[in-house]
Amino acid sequence: MATAGEYVVIVINGISIVVTVVGGLLTILVIWTRPALRKLVNAPLASLSCADILYATLFSPFWIQQILNPQWEPPPALCWFLGYSIVVLGGVSVTHMLCIALQRYFKICTNSTRLNSTRALVIMLLLTWLVPMVSFLPLYVVEEPKVDPKLKRCSLGRSDKLWAKIPPAILVYVLPYIAALAFYTLIQNHVRKSKKRVQANAHGPSARLAVVLRGASRGAGPSTIKETIQVTKPVGNLEGVVWVGDEMSTSSDDGQKSSNCTDPSKQKSTMILVAPAPGTGQNDQGKKSPLSDEEQKGNCRIEQDKVQNMTLTAATVSDQTGKTERQQHAVPFSSSQNCNSAAERQITKMMMMLFAVYTLCFMPLTLMVFFSSKVPAEAFTVGQLLAALNGALNPIVYGVMNKNIRQGYKNIWDRVLNFIM
Repeated sequence: MATAGEYVVIVINGISIVVTVVGGLLTILVIWTRPALRKLVNAPLASLSCADILYATLFSPFWIQQILNPQWEPPPALCWFLGYSIVVLGGVSVTHMLCIALQRYFKICTNSTRLNSTRALVIMLLLTWLVPMVSFLPLYVVEEPKVDPKLKRCSLGRSDKLWAKIPPAILVYVLPYIAALAFYTLIQNHVRKSKKRVQANAHGPSARLAVVLRGASRGAGPSTIKETIQVTKPVGNLEGVVWVGDEMSTSSDDGQKSSNCTDPSKQKSTMILVAPAPGTGQNDQGKKSPLSDEEQKGNCRIEQDKVQNMTLTAATVSDQTGKTERQQHAVPFSSSQNCNSAAERQITKMMMMLFAVYTLCFMPLTLMVFFSSKVPAEAFTVGQLLAALNGALNPIVYGVMNKNIRQGYKNIWDRVLNFIM
């Protein structure tokens, strides 16, 4: 007859099974159906949800059966499958943590796209499943798992071959966890330093403007001229700003005169950013109306006053093609860049929270298994209960910390309710 405490464990297990299965299926459906989430970077989350569903359906029901019927002995084949699959699925969870941390590190700290390809992602996901399977398979081939009275499930807890357990446990549990923790530490340090740089620039006396010019001019070989300056006065509005130079394919004689009067000594290598003065007749498309020589000289003086104390990063590139086309891009610190960086920081926070939840749920049980002979049965019950709750907490973390996933949950539930009613 089960005690009151065991019934509490059974109820919590039942709730965790329902939440894990429903939440995992919702996560997979949301990632698959929503265009904003149907990306390669979200594939590890869908794979982790599959692992959580398998762990909840294979571990918790048989654990409940073992609590209600302590004398029940499952068939040897079933006991072998349960013992092997539970250990493997626990390892799959931690290898997924490493996979996600590795993705975040390359995305945030290196800006590398090496792990964004389909091939790299498929290889990583295969390794997250195959490494735990291959690592524990020899141990379970040699040993026969049996029901452990402390764990109340099939395992190798009573095996005396401790030397055979340590290598796969270190390879699957310890090393991936330490590596994931190291990657998240590096990410946190990188984000902290980036925030300090942003705050220093925000409180500085000057704003910055980066202007990149790419083009081709006639010459014997490729050459690059780069000039960097600072903007001592903030540029509030860039509307109507044009480039004036002597090599623009669409420039007129007036444009050439304007470039020459600005700085005749840099006709071939420097492009100057000029803000049009009121009344010059320049329209939104950057076209100038014909002006007299005196008006052009006056505009040159006005433009020189505006260009004074303003510097930029300009690169003039020439090659052997003989083309004279120039492309101009003014790149200030735009709001789109800020939005992208904010979105990446939010995703990183969600992944770090996912790692923290895994640490709280799985690490106690992992440490208990290493010292199983000195750990009481009650402690194992608490550890296994925390491990079962991990799969139920993951969808909650997704929904709380990611707006797109939260909206996807809501839309699917609304459709289900409308279909029922």
